[in-house]
Formats: sequence, C-alpha cells, structure tokens
Amino acid sequence: MEKIKKLQAVIARVSLSAASILLATVCLAVFTNVCCRYIFKVGMMWVEQYARYAIIWSVFLGSNVLIYTNSLMRVDFLDNYLPEGFKKVREIIYTALFVVILSVLCWQGWLQAQEFVGVTLMGLPVDKFYIYLAIPVGAALMLLQYLLHLFCAFCDKKKGEIDE
Repeated sequence: MEKIKKLQAVIARVSLSAASILLATVCLAVFTNVCCRYIFKVGMMWVEQYARYAIIWSVFLGSNVLIYTNSLMRVDFLDNYLPEGFKKVREIIYTALFVVILSVLCWQGWLQAQEFVGVTLMGLPVDKFYIYLAIPVGAALMLLQYLLHLFCAFCDKKKGEIDE
C-alpha cells in the first residue's frame, strides 16, 4: 500500500516538475521575444506557437496532481445536509464516470494524435503528433492516479473489514 502511495507521489512530483519547467520556458521565451521586439525591432515567430502548445502540455501534465491531492473542483455546498451513505455513493459514481471519460479521452486522443504523424507546424520544426500527444498522455496520467486512488481506497476498506 505504501509503495502505491509513493508511486502516486512520484508521478505527481515528476509531472508537476515537468509542467513547471515548461511554464518557465514559456515565460523566458515570451520575455525574450518582447525584449527583441522593442529593443531590436525583430520578433521571433515561433514563440507564440511554442507558448500556446507548452501551456497546453503543462496543463495536461499537471492535471493529475489535482486528482492526487483531491483538489478537483466540486459542488459541495449541500454536503452538510446529505447523509454520509449518499455522499459515498455519489463519490463512487463520480469516480466511475471520470474513469470512463478519461479512458475515452485517452483512446480518442491517441487516435487524434496518430492522424498528425508527419505533419509539421509552420513556425516550429515539430511534428503535430507531439503536440496532440498531450491529450492521451495527460488523460493516461489522470486515469492512472484515479485507478491507484481507487485501489488504495479498496485495499483500505478491505483492511478495515479484516481488522474488525
């Protein structure tokens, strides 16, 4: 159980670090481009595309951290009035729906990314496949965090039943 929780933490830490590095490079590239435009009167045309796609990648990479820390946005203003059993059933339904949605997103994102193999961007010498790969990679990381979270919750419940 502890190994799984450590694996979740490592996945979250690595993906958050990669997203942070991407955002830092976006800041550096945009700042450099602004300085070049106003000082040297020359702009770099690839910066806008790089910033857009790096931010997309950083969002998809960092999104699994929200699942790991249980920080996804939710409507919980009625939770004080609902019975505990209903809240547990609702969480199970939400998690099952997220697993289904993320599975479809991962699968369809992979199919979409494969359609762009060999197609390069105009401003950047990068295959569009790598741009669109953010969708299945991010969805797979989120799905992995959900499945590991479910596995830990299931094992904790089984352990609680054994201890009683």
